[in-house]
This record gives sequence, structure tokens and C-alpha cells, in this order.
Amino acid sequence: MSRWAGIDEFIAVGEEGNFTKAAMVLNVSVAHISRQVTQLEQRLNSQLLTRTTRSVVLTKEGETFLHQIKHLQYAMDDATASLAEQQRTPKGKIKLTAPVMYGETFIMPAVHVFMQQYPDVEVIMALSNQQENLVEGGFDLAIRLGHLKDSSLKARRLSARHFVICCSKEYLKHFGEPHTVAELQRHQCLVGNSSYWRVCEQGRDKHIKIAGRLQCNSGWALADAAKKGLGIVQLPNYYIEDDLNAGDLIPILTNYQPKPEGVWGVYPPRQFVATNVKALLNHLAISLS
Repeated sequence: MSRWAGIDEFIAVGEEGNFTKAAMVLNVSVAHISRQVTQLEQRLNSQLLTRTTRSVVLTKEGETFLHQIKHLQYAMDDATASLAEQQRTPKGKIKLTAPVMYGETFIMPAVHVFMQQYPDVEVIMALSNQQENLVEGGFDLAIRLGHLKDSSLKARRLSARHFVICCSKEYLKHFGEPHTVAELQRHQCLVGNSSYWRVCEQGRDKHIKIAGRLQCNSGWALADAAKKGLGIVQLPNYYIEDDLNAGDLIPILTNYQPKPEGVWGVYPPRQFVATNVKALLNHLAISLS
């Protein structure tokens, strides 16, 4: 006899409080419920239920067993649902959010290709530089950059971003090249959202304070200012890759380049991830690599 025999019947009786309701829930006869539970008790050599003519009450052993066996039933249900999801083609609505620039430049083009591949998928994208609350906002997925703060969420690393310190040849010609981060105090630094840059010195990441006569919260604007010789900038690689390849910007202080940060797909801690979200995560991981 299967070791699972009688488990569903016992759980139904324990939760419903009598054999008749348990039989209705499982769509079987009362006699079947009674027979299966009795055989289960015999196998376990323990009385799980106290039966009277009017009611069925869990024994102390029955209460303990019900609590523990429910976890196995949940696991079986999740495994069954997950398997069924995997066998279905991605479809339905996906609500996601991403930072504005990164979302416009990298995420949405990849999402558009994904939608071409799966015509039954619908997408709602909220581009925002504010970190949305996924549960309250009903989001299925968020793209986050850098260090993750909320450890209650599940996350998958999709790619990485590298921070580069660079400037134009014209700037170097007029002001010289700094060879240590301490020398940056004598240079014009282009300031973004923060007046601190992250560097790696002797194998350890640290933050250094920088200053200059231009501050702007746009990476594209800071890259343009650096190309025009207005100062030294630190930006993620995706803002300046073309300029570095063209020689319009020159990387400096490369010995101080910090460790790469992650680009993450973050999602709520549900029992299992829907097929369409899993498929989109896989697609983004390939597209961003």
C-alpha cells in the first residue's frame, strides 16, 4: 500500500471536522473516507481521531500529525502546479517596473522581442527611478541595479554593470592625468545624484567625496559634459561604451575600478513563479548578457 494512502482523506477530516463534509470535499463516499483513515491509523499504529456519533475530534497525536503532514501536501500541490505551469506556453499579463534610462534603453527592446515571440503575453511597464513596492503595486517583476536592500524578495542576477572613471583627451591635455584618487581633489569632477564615487583601493571598496562646478542627475548629460572637456566623470559602462570605443573618452584610474554590480530581476516571494514571468527572466538574462 502506498505510504500516501489515506493522507488526503485524513487531512480533509481534520480540517472539516466530520466524515460527511470530508467526503463532499474530495467527492468520494463516506465509507471510503472512513476506510482510508482507519487503514492509515493502523499503519501508523496510532489513533488520530476520536469518533463519536455526533462528531470527530483530533487526538493530540492527530493534531501533531495533521500540522506536519500539511507541509507535505503544500509541497505536493506546489510541485504539481509548477509542473503544469512549465507545460504551458507563456501568456497573460506581466506588470513590471525598471529604472527609466535602463528600462528605455535595454529592458523594453528586449521585452518587445519577447512579445513578438509570445503573442498572448500582455505587458504593463512602469518606468520609474523610485523603487516601487512590488506587493502593494501588484508587480510581477522589477529590474533593480546595484546592491539589493530588500532581502524578503526573490532575485535573479541578469547581468552586471561596471563603473568607469574617464574624461576627454582635451581635459587631460589641459589639466593632466590623476594617478591616485587623492589627486581628484585638484580636478573638476562631474557630479551625479551623489557627491561620492565608489572605488576599490587595495582590494577594498570605499567611497570618496568629489566636487566640481557641474552637478546633474542625467548620466547622458554628464557623459556629454565629459566629452566636451568639462571634467572627469564616473558612470556605468552602458552610458559611455560607444564613447570609450570611439576614443572620445579615455578611462583613467583603472587600478581603482570598483567591483561590478548586479543587474537583477526581482520578484515577490510566491510559492512558484508564473510561466510568463519565468520565461521573461530567461529571455532578459540572454538579452542582457
